[in-house]
This record gives sequence, C-alpha cells and structure tokens, in this order.
Amino acid sequence: MFVKRDDGLGLVFLPFEIGGLLLAALLTLRSGVQGGRAALLFLGLWIGFGAALLVLTYLVILLISLTVDMSAPPPEEDHPVFRGIVHWVISCLCRFARVRIHTEGLEKLPEGRFLIVSNHRSAYDPITTVWALRKTPTAIITKPENLRIPLAGPMIYRANFLPIDREDPREAMKTINAAANLLKNDVVSVGVYPEGTRNRTPEEGLLPFHNGVFKIAQKARVPLVIATVQGAENIRENFPWRHTDVFLRICRVIPAEELGGSTAALSQRVREVIEADLTGKVITFT
Repeated sequence: MFVKRDDGLGLVFLPFEIGGLLLAALLTLRSGVQGGRAALLFLGLWIGFGAALLVLTYLVILLISLTVDMSAPPPEEDHPVFRGIVHWVISCLCRFARVRIHTEGLEKLPEGRFLIVSNHRSAYDPITTVWALRKTPTAIITKPENLRIPLAGPMIYRANFLPIDREDPREAMKTINAAANLLKNDVVSVGVYPEGTRNRTPEEGLLPFHNGVFKIAQKARVPLVIATVQGAENIRENFPWRHTDVFLRICRVIPAEELGGSTAALSQRVREVIEADLTGKVITFT
C-alpha cells in the first residue's frame, strides 16, 4: 500500500509565506489604512514580500553556485550544505509542478549505503527519487548536460552527482569506479538508470539495459535496491491545471553477497523484477 502524501512538500513555501505575512501585517498596520482597502493592501504586500523573499533566496543560491569549480575532480566527500540546497531546490520544483509523491517499501532499504536502480520515463524521475530518499542521502549518475544547467548543475555536482559518458566506455568506467568509491567510503548512496536514457515508449517495454552499471554494486560490495517509478512522465501534460501523483516502490533488495557472477545475469534478474512490478506479474527467485 502506497503512503499518501508523506512527502512534506506542502510545507516547502511555508517560511516565505510566514515571512511575507509578518512583513505585510507590519506595514499594513503602520500605513493607517482601514477597512477593505487595508485588506487589499495586506494581501498585495503578503504576495509581494513572499515572492521577493523566495527570489532573494534563489539569488543567494545562484551566487553560491558560482563558487563551485566545475573543472575540479568530482568531490569525494559529502557536503551537507550543498546537499541541503539541492534537496530544497528539488522540493520547490516538485511543489511548483504540483507533484505528490507516494512511496511503498522504504522500510526495505538496508542500513548503510546501497546502489538503487529503477526504470526511467521522465526527467523528473531522479528529482522525485532523491526527494523521496532525502533521509538517505543519494546521488544520481546523470548525463553530462545536466551539469551545465545554471545554478542546478554546480549544486548537484558538489552534492556528488556524477556525469557518465554513454558514448565512451573508458570514460564511463571512470564514473563507475568513482561511484563505487563513494559507496565504499560511506559518502552517499548512488542511483543509476540501467536503461541509460529516458524511455519515451514505455508501452513497448523497458529499453535494453547497460549491464556495466551493476559493476558499481559489485565493486563496492553494497546491496542492490531495485525500484520502480511511475507517474512522473505525466507532469508536463498535467501542469499547471492538475496535480501529478508519482509512485516510487522499493521492489526488492539483493544483498551484497548475492551479487557475484556476471553482470549480464544480474542485469536480467533486475530487469525481470522491474518488468514484473510494472505489469503486475508475480515472480519468485530460488
């Protein structure tokens, strides 16, 4: 059973609403305006101050992002400040897009670090996944283009998100090794999409898996968490008139000691679990 609205997104803008309310109330009282005009003045000031505080916060974050050296090697330690900023920006995006995140199976998550894999249908998949797992710091392996996004790119880079070059196996292996080191050194958990890119035709089934990503869990000797994400692909169509329900389910956890053997066999096992969950089939493994 999915947990309904256990995402905390309803409170994202509360600090700005309260700040704007206090400033609006103070200026309205000092203005001496009364009656209906006072109510209109208060409402206008509340909206204006709340929006101004939000914009000011984003400007501060933009300035902080300019301090990040994108030419430096990927960071090998977690930075709570940058991770906190990433989580907050993600929460604002989800709130603005009217996303509601529902989860199932979070109690299955293992203690310590893990590699989490899932299907991939939308650019919002990693955003909603990171927010749903915000109590377990998680970095996503992403396409290099995302690191060039103003404000967001430097922040996620400093929060241990790693770019992967899907066209260059040698460079891809460097990312796999870097991700394994993050896990081995107990920095963050790591998320990756075996399909490699967004699946724009999910009705035709999963895209071919890139088996190499499973080396991350094997090298780091951490559990492999298999998940599915559904609903994020509807955000663009629904916005702004309707909210979008996104469902994250933790399907199965494979202990580290069971990850031996070929990555092809492991990939096929993971694929079967994801396909079964997406289609409602029941499978068992001996």
